[in-house]
Amino acid sequence: MSDAGGNRNLIRSLINAAEKAANIARICRSNKALLSLLVQEKKGDEANARFEHDFKTLADVLIQETIKYDVGAEFPEMKDNIRGEESPNFTNANGESIAIAVGPGAGETESCLLAILHNGHEEAARILATEVHREIAFDQEQPEEIPELPNDAVDYTNLGVWIDPIDATAEYISGDTMFTNFPGITSTGLDCVTVLIGVYDLTSGIPLIGVVCQPFRNKIDDNVYTSSMYWGIALDNFQAHSKNLNNSPKRSGGHLGIFSSSERAELLQQMLEIGYEFAFSAGAGHKALKVITNEVDIYVLSKGSTFKWDTCGPQAILRSLNGDIVEFQTSIKEGKPVPLKYIEVVDNEADGSIADWKCNSQGLIAVRDMKLFEDLLVKLAES
Repeated sequence: MSDAGGNRNLIRSLINAAEKAANIARICRSNKALLSLLVQEKKGDEANARFEHDFKTLADVLIQETIKYDVGAEFPEMKDNIRGEESPNFTNANGESIAIAVGPGAGETESCLLAILHNGHEEAARILATEVHREIAFDQEQPEEIPELPNDAVDYTNLGVWIDPIDATAEYISGDTMFTNFPGITSTGLDCVTVLIGVYDLTSGIPLIGVVCQPFRNKIDDNVYTSSMYWGIALDNFQAHSKNLNNSPKRSGGHLGIFSSSERAELLQQMLEIGYEFAFSAGAGHKALKVITNEVDIYVLSKGSTFKWDTCGPQAILRSLNGDIVEFQTSIKEGKPVPLKYIEVVDNEADGSIADWKCNSQGLIAVRDMKLFEDLLVKLAES
């Protein structure tokens, strides 16, 4: 994954890792029998309380471990601080718990996958292992120069990474598409699926670099897709973002907010009264991306049902555009924007706080235009 000449470029590495993730997601989904085989229902503490059923797929875990392996190999000083949403354990058909691990070569990874898939699925294990170890360089219609981070601005040993390997897993599994009344905004379907990678400062908890990939954004043919890729850098003395965000057209007409279909009716009524139209859509990453691309004005979630892996990457991109993601409840209470932060807390099962710090418990508001947020904050406080 390294650039020619051995020069490391973290942004390019993350983009290539996201594209490799997209390739694995597409391969896993292209064969319905394989997809059915790979799906496993999450249970207990791993399940997200928002959904009647939450799913973990081998694609989820394999993508996460592949990103961790690739980025960690190129940036070993970051390796111990790369986290993902999923547990690496997967239960095979015999009820055995197997820890998915990317080996030093395709053969070792194939053996690990075969322990999960069992006999009769050797070809699937081989294909997936080959993809995991394939060299990837994301290609796009309009190639762009990927900036290098200023040497004096980044301490790689003080960087953490959050990965959401497949955000909107239920959409990834079902693939059923429903459209909203707003052009370009789908309610459900593969368009809602994203790969999210966020880099943050371990000391300050501030998100610095984000990559959001849509593996199924561009349909070429039946079951043939290419990715859309978005990235942003928001350092104190250096900001940059992908070219496809330079001229994002702002929609005409009144303000449009994007929400979860489970959002509180009281909040929706408030938003209606202050002049917002509604779009309902799946996937926290997808909804944040619609703010990033200026297709909606704001993403509001009053509940604590997203996690650090959902928001770190999108928040960094918004910060590179002078926007942000803030805590919903805290910001309204204090009358000022209180951005989400990623200060890590040592897990402590004894007092039940093992996952608390990973949850965005105060809800969130994502905006690209902070002036819009300030106006919204006043109106919400008054209503």
